[in-house]
Amino acid sequence: MECLRVKLYSPTGIFKNPLSLKGIETYPLPPYSTIIGLIYRAMGRKWEGEHFQISIQGEYEAIYRDYVWFKKHNFKDKQLEKLPLQVPILHNLRLLIHIKAEGELLEKIEEALRNPKELLFLSGGEYPVKVEELKKVQCEEKQLSEEEAFELFLNAYIPKQLAEKISTAGKGILFNLSYFYKNSKEKKAYSWVDAYYFQKGTKIYGSLVLDEDGIPVFLAEPISEEERKSEEEYVRFYAGNWLMASACVGALKVLEYIGEDIKNYVEERSLKIPKSLWNKLPEIYADYLLKDKEGLKRSLENSYKENGNEINPENGNEINPYKMFISSRLLDFHSDSLFTNPRRIERLKGVYSEDVEEVLKKVKESFLEAHNKLLEKTKDISSTCFFCHERQAKNFVDATTFTPLFASLETVRNFIWDPIPICKECEFLLYFTDIGFHKNKGKYLFVYIPDNLLETYRLNLVLSAEKDIEQEKLGKVWNVVKHVLELEKQKSNWILQNIYFVEIERVGKTTANICSFHISPNLADAIRKWIDKYPQNLSGIFPDFLFYIYTGRSLYEFLFLLLSGFIKKDSYKKLNAKTVEARIVKAGNNMKYLSKNLLFFINFQEELNMNKPEDFINRAFWAGRELKRLYGEDERTNKKLEPLTYRLLEAIRRKDKEYFIHNLIRAYLEVEKEIPYFFKDALNDKNFSMIAYSFLIGLNSEERKEREQENDEGEASESS
Repeated sequence: MECLRVKLYSPTGIFKNPLSLKGIETYPLPPYSTIIGLIYRAMGRKWEGEHFQISIQGEYEAIYRDYVWFKKHNFKDKQLEKLPLQVPILHNLRLLIHIKAEGELLEKIEEALRNPKELLFLSGGEYPVKVEELKKVQCEEKQLSEEEAFELFLNAYIPKQLAEKISTAGKGILFNLSYFYKNSKEKKAYSWVDAYYFQKGTKIYGSLVLDEDGIPVFLAEPISEEERKSEEEYVRFYAGNWLMASACVGALKVLEYIGEDIKNYVEERSLKIPKSLWNKLPEIYADYLLKDKEGLKRSLENSYKENGNEINPENGNEINPYKMFISSRLLDFHSDSLFTNPRRIERLKGVYSEDVEEVLKKVKESFLEAHNKLLEKTKDISSTCFFCHERQAKNFVDATTFTPLFASLETVRNFIWDPIPICKECEFLLYFTDIGFHKNKGKYLFVYIPDNLLETYRLNLVLSAEKDIEQEKLGKVWNVVKHVLELEKQKSNWILQNIYFVEIERVGKTTANICSFHISPNLADAIRKWIDKYPQNLSGIFPDFLFYIYTGRSLYEFLFLLLSGFIKKDSYKKLNAKTVEARIVKAGNNMKYLSKNLLFFINFQEELNMNKPEDFINRAFWAGRELKRLYGEDERTNKKLEPLTYRLLEAIRRKDKEYFIHNLIRAYLEVEKEIPYFFKDALNDKNFSMIAYSFLIGLNSEERKEREQENDEGEASESS
C-alpha cells in the first residue's frame, strides 16, 4: 500500500469547535476536513466528489490563549464586521499527514502540495503553512505483540474502528470529527468520523499499519450507513460542545430521577436513548418539573388564600399555575418559545380548583400540547442537523432554541455559523439545558470537559453549591479539578488544559452575558506538579489560595500576608478575619513556627512564571537557616535577629532590592561570614521575590523532628 507522507509546520493553529465561541474549545489536532480543505486549496479547485483516506498526527509546544479577530457578514446592515475573541492557540504546530488515494489522484495531490496554486494556511488564514516534506512511502499491516509495543512519538487521531483492533495504555479522548462533504452541492453537510485522541508517549500494540520508516499510520473512514442503521432503535446525541453537553446532562438528571441507570445511556461523549423511552420523555420531563408536589400545592394554596379564593379576571395579579411552575423555570433560556409564549400562559390564567392535583394535571397537559406544537413546526430544509450530524434538519435555531446564545442571529453579536439547521430531537433536547446548568441567584454555571459524558455529568453534580460566595464557588471548581487529577495522566493533561466553566447571567428579557473561565496551561502544569505538596497546616485557607491562583493574583502577595501575620504576632492578635487578606494574615498569626513546607507557594508561583528555579529556592532557604544558627550562637547577635527580620520583610514589601542587600551585608558582617555568591541574582527583578522570600522563610524556620512537626501542623490546621 502506497501513501503520500506530508510534514507541515505552522506557527499557530486554531481549530475551534464551531459552536464554542462563547466558551472556546479547540481540537488538539486539525479535523480531517481542515486537511482536506488545505489539499483542495493547493489544487486550486473545489472538491468534485473524490474520496481518499487521511491519517493525522502532530504536536505543539504549548497552548496559550490570545485575542484574534473573527469576521462575519452582518446580514442586517449588509457589511463585514469584526469581533475580538479570546481563543486557545496551539503554538509551533507540526503535523504528520499520511494520504492514501488512487494512483492518479495521489500524483495530483503531491504535485499540488509541491507547487500549490494558492497560499496554504490553516485555521482561518492567520498564518501560512510550510510544507516541510513530501515523500511517497510503502505501508504494510503488522501484528505487534505486547513485547513489541512502542510509544507514539506524536499525538494522534486513531479512528474508532482502528482503535478497537489496537491495545493501548489507557483510553483516549473521543472526538466526532468532520470529514468529506456528503455531496458537492450542500455546503457544510459533512460525513463524520469518530476518532480517539491519544497523546504522544502512549504505548500501543496489536494490528497496526506502519510505513517503511516504522511510523504508524491511522487512516480514517467515515461512519458507514450500516453502522448508523444498526443504531436506529436509539436516538443519539453527541455532546461535542458545552451547549449540547449541558442538555445531555439535564436529560440524564431527569432519567436518573425516574430511577433509570444512566450508565446504560452513555457511550463516551454520546447520549443514546432507546426510542421507546424517548417517546415518553416529554411526559417524564413534565413530571420532573412538577416533581415537588407538596411544595407546588403549598404555593397554589398560598396564592388562593391571598386572593380570598376568588379569581377576578380584571385582577392583574391573578393566579397562573403554568407561569408559576413551567414558564418561570424555562424562561431564562427559552424566551417566547412554545413552552413560554405569553399566549400559552394566558390559557391557564385564572385557573382555580380546590383539587390541586387537577390544576397540576392541566399544567402538564399544556406542557405536552406545547411539545406537540414543537414537532409540528417544521421547515423544508435539505441539510443534516448541525448538532447530531445524523438526522434530517426540520428547523433553524433561533432565540427560542437557547435565548442567551441565539437571541440576535440577524446581527453579528454571537459570531457563530448561521443559519444553523437542527432536527426536532435536538431541538427538544436543548430544553433540558436549564436542568443541566446549576442556578444560583440569577446566575447559571456549567462545567464542560472534552471527555466522557458521564464524567461531565458527575462533575456538574459537584457544582451544587449551598453558599453564594466567591470562595465557595472556587472551592467547588477545585473539587472538579481534583476529580480530573485522579483520571489517568494522558487524559488529565489534555482535560486540565481545556476544561472551562460557562457562566450565564441574564441581563434583560432576551439578553444575557455568557462568559467562561478556564484553567490556563501553566496553572494546569503547576496543579499537577505541586498541589499534593500544599501545607496541611494551612488547610483552613485553602479556598483563599484557590482564589489567588484562579484570579491570577501573585502568591508572593499571599506569602507576604502570611509572613506578616507570623512575624508581627502582637500586631494581629485581635484581627477580625472577615476578608481574604485578613484570613491569610490570621493563619500566619496562628502558626507556631515556620517550616520548609512554605516553599510550596514559591515553587507554585515560579511554575506559573514558567521558571525552573528549585535550586535557587533551596539554596536561599538553607542560607537563611544557617544564618539563624550563626546568630543563635551569640546572645548579642541573637537579639538582632528579630529587627533584621522586620527590615528584610519591609524591603520585600517595597521591592527594594538595594535595601534588602544592604541589610544582608550588615547581617553577614555581624557573624563575620561572606555573603553566598548566588545572592547576586537577587538583584535581578526576575529572581528577587523568589530568593528573598525563600531566605526569609529559612531565617525564621526551626528544625523539628518529623513526628513533632506533624503534630504541630495538625494543631495549626485546627486553629486556622
